[in-house]
Amino acid sequence: MKTRGELKQEVKELFKGKWKSAILLCIVVSLLSMFGVMSQYSSRMNHGSDTSADYSWVKELSHFSGRDLSIMAGVVVIVLLLQLFFYCVVKIFMTGTIYSMLDWVRNPQREIHAVSDSTVGFTKQYAWPIVCLAIFQAALVFLWSLLLVVPGIIKSFAYSQTYFVYKDMLAATPAGHDRPRYRDAITRSRQLMKGHKFEYFVLQLSFIGWAILSGITLGIGQLWLTPYRYGVFANYYDNLVKVAATENQ
Repeated sequence: MKTRGELKQEVKELFKGKWKSAILLCIVVSLLSMFGVMSQYSSRMNHGSDTSADYSWVKELSHFSGRDLSIMAGVVVIVLLLQLFFYCVVKIFMTGTIYSMLDWVRNPQREIHAVSDSTVGFTKQYAWPIVCLAIFQAALVFLWSLLLVVPGIIKSFAYSQTYFVYKDMLAATPAGHDRPRYRDAITRSRQLMKGHKFEYFVLQLSFIGWAILSGITLGIGQLWLTPYRYGVFANYYDNLVKVAATENQ
C-alpha cells in the first residue's frame, strides 16, 4: 500500500497545471462546504458563549389546541422531509463529483467537463443507488452505534469505500443483467478495508491542518481543499483495489 505522502504527491502531480479544472469540478461541493463554515461562524457569533438551553417553550405547548398541535407537527414533518431532500441532493452531488475524480485518477489524460462531470450522480444509473446506499449505510452504522459509539465509528470506516465499490461493480455488470446489490457493495467495502481502517483514519486526520486554514479564511480555502481531498481519497481507493487484486493472485 502506498504511503499518505505518495498518494498526496500523485494527486498534486495530477493537478499540476490543471488546478482550474479540479476547482471547477468540485465547485458545487466546495461552495456548499463554504456555506456550512460561514453558517457555523455566524451562529457562534450570534450566540456567543451562551450554551444554556431554554426549555420554556415546552410549557407553552399546553396552551395550544389539538388542531394547532397537529398543524405544528405537520410543519415539523415537512421541514424534516425538506432537510432529507436537500441531504440527498448534496449527497448525490458529492458522490457524483468523487466518481468523476476517480475516473480522472485512473485516466490522467481525460478531459474534465465541470458541469457534466460534477452532475454525473444525477444520471439514471447513479441517482437512486446513491440515495439507497446512503440510507442503507447510515442504518447499519446507527445499529452498530447502539452497542457503543466506538463500534459505530469502526464500521463507518469499514463501509467508507461503498460508493466507489458500487461504481466499479456497476461498470463490471453486463448490459441486461440486474444491478449490483447494495449489500454486496457494503460487504466488498468491508473486505477491502480489513486491516486498513486505522490507516484510513490517519489519512483523514492528515487534512485537519488544511481544514483549520480553510476555517480561518471563512471557508474560501475549500476551493482548493475539496478537490485535493477528493483526489487523495479517490487515489486511496484505486490503490486499495490494486493491492487487493495483487494479494488475491
